[in-house]
Amino acid sequence: MKKKIIIGLSIFALIFFIGGIYIVTSIAVATAKLDRLVTLHQVEILREHLLISIKRVQADLNLNETRYARSTDVIVKDVRTMSKAVDTCFDCHHSETVMERLYDLRNHVAYYRDALSRIYTIRAEEDRTEAALDRAFKIGEALTEKVNKIIEITSSRVAIETETATKEIYKTKIILYILVAIVPVISFGLVFLLIQGFTKPIDSLLAAIRKIKGGNLDHRIEEMPDEFGEVASAFNDMSASLKEHVNMIEDSEKRYRALFEGAGDTIFIISLEEKDKGQIVSANQAAAIAHGYTIKELIGMNISDIDTPEGAEKIPERIQQILNGKWIHFEVDHRKKDGTVFPVEVSAGLLELGGKKHILAFNRDITERKQTAETLQRTEQLRVAGDLAAGLTHELKNSLAGIKIAIEVLLDELSLSDEDRSVLMRMIHEIRRIEHLMRDILNFARPSKPQFSFVNINAILDTSISFSLRNVREVQDESGRIHLIKDFDQNIPRTMADPMQLQQIFMNLLFNAVESLPSGGLVTVQTAYDEAAHSIKITISDTGKGISEELIDRIFNPFVTSKPKGTGLGLPITKRLVEQHQGIITVANNSDGGAMFSIVLPVRNINESEIT
Repeated sequence: MKKKIIIGLSIFALIFFIGGIYIVTSIAVATAKLDRLVTLHQVEILREHLLISIKRVQADLNLNETRYARSTDVIVKDVRTMSKAVDTCFDCHHSETVMERLYDLRNHVAYYRDALSRIYTIRAEEDRTEAALDRAFKIGEALTEKVNKIIEITSSRVAIETETATKEIYKTKIILYILVAIVPVISFGLVFLLIQGFTKPIDSLLAAIRKIKGGNLDHRIEEMPDEFGEVASAFNDMSASLKEHVNMIEDSEKRYRALFEGAGDTIFIISLEEKDKGQIVSANQAAAIAHGYTIKELIGMNISDIDTPEGAEKIPERIQQILNGKWIHFEVDHRKKDGTVFPVEVSAGLLELGGKKHILAFNRDITERKQTAETLQRTEQLRVAGDLAAGLTHELKNSLAGIKIAIEVLLDELSLSDEDRSVLMRMIHEIRRIEHLMRDILNFARPSKPQFSFVNINAILDTSISFSLRNVREVQDESGRIHLIKDFDQNIPRTMADPMQLQQIFMNLLFNAVESLPSGGLVTVQTAYDEAAHSIKITISDTGKGISEELIDRIFNPFVTSKPKGTGLGLPITKRLVEQHQGIITVANNSDGGAMFSIVLPVRNINESEIT
């Protein structure tokens, strides 16, 4: 492109240079011709002046000896003027032919002057004077004629040269006008070509930049000439590199977005800007699920909105620690949308995005961990209590056995009144009740290790129902009668479990259901297989009065019972047996009355049972 610009400017300068030379030359030629014409006109004027001088002298000669005759001084002056006029003709440069004519003219003037001199200086006879006058007059006439001829020739030549010069000057003027008109057009054309050669590639580059700016990173510039070709090649390389980096950034963003969205832990990005400090600017799906909100609802909320009041009080202190560059770890209680409070473990630190400071917080629900810790603590307490109960039960059993034997001996050997015998019989009865209680305590504190085998849950339930309801299936709608509904899933797979312990679990729950229906009612037993969770769910519900609100949260605790003569160990033992099978048992009151116990047992194979 530089070569084109240089060549274009050179052509542009050359045109102006040639045009300038032509204009200067034309002006010089026209001026020279005008000078020539001026000179010719001056010569013509001088010759006219010579003719006038000759005629004046001739007039002086004609007036001689008349009353109008001029003085000698005037005549002499006129003669001198005539001579000077002839000499002036020699000041200009003439051709050889013209010079010969001029020399002849000057000689003729000299003859004329001599003739006049004889007339005015020699006084002779009248005849001779007349002859001199005639001779002088004839010489003057001849001289006048000769000057007239010269004037005619000169005038004709001047006219021709004037006409020629005028035509040539007119042509030159036309050419100059044409040049004045054409040169700007040519200049504009050259400038247009240069500008087009420069702006067209620039327009292509601008169009490419706009497309790149619009997101079309696949756009490429076609080949361009000169230096623009290098620019286009560099631009295409830049576009390809930019697309590659953008793809890398997009892939990286997709990966991080997938990690962010798919993370099992709760992730929050919280603003630290002064006007919206503590505001949630981003949250993942796990955060929304854990807190019962949608992501849109979480964004814009303040972190204090999901903290409990006690936890919110420490937010400024934690923010300051993060601003100081610390990565902090702490536990705090969060509050769900429905008001449920649950513990979380938080790991938070400083994150800068777009020149703004934020908090990146990872939250983990530690409810299960706390429950596990509590379970382990409770298990340890139960183990200690079991050891203590086992030892105490052993000692009490020995003592009670001795007391029971002694009372039985007294009953057999002594003659007692019926009243005394009745008292001793009640003592034996209470001793047996205490033994039963101690057996339950021992079973709760030290449950027997399960003996696993492949079992059919539905079959064990059938057996348990038969024992607990004494083979009652369907009876008439009579007062005090219990109706049974079985809803078994026939697709339940066989699983590894202790059939005797399962039967004890089911019978305990069925006995409770029957006992809650003194006036009759409905007992429903359901089973279902959850293929996704690979577990079996057993539900036993009744239509009795249900469990009071103050007891339902403690119903599986030892010695908690609503029965007047209950020990409060049946449900705790049931829960222990379920947990030994890696299962879960829960209880809830039905909306239309009665209680519902749900047991979820995992489907276990032989290897799992061996590990257990």
